[in-house]
Amino acid sequence: MHIHSGTALIVVALVSSVVLLLEKSERTISIIAVLAAGIEALLAFGLMSLSLAKFRIDVILPALLLIAGAIAWARSSGKHAITAGTLVTLVGALQLAAALHVLS
Repeated sequence: MHIHSGTALIVVALVSSVVLLLEKSERTISIIAVLAAGIEALLAFGLMSLSLAKFRIDVILPALLLIAGAIAWARSSGKHAITAGTLVTLVGALQLAAALHVLS
């Protein structure tokens, strides 16, 4: 069984955003992170296809993860929420840098 690093990052973002959602504060930001990570997971596993000519979905979803993760990280106070917010932010930043070809 082979797992690609991109798929592993999406799973990490999804699990971390669910942890943020289970925390009692900042539900709106957590829901945005869960939706963005969930759509990315559905696209990565081939359960959904999305074709938008005017918008680059490979840039929009990581940007949403980056922003939602950074806001959740800044506003959280518990250890679990801080760790989850950091992971969502880092995954969003890595995916956004890859989509914008900053790393290559």
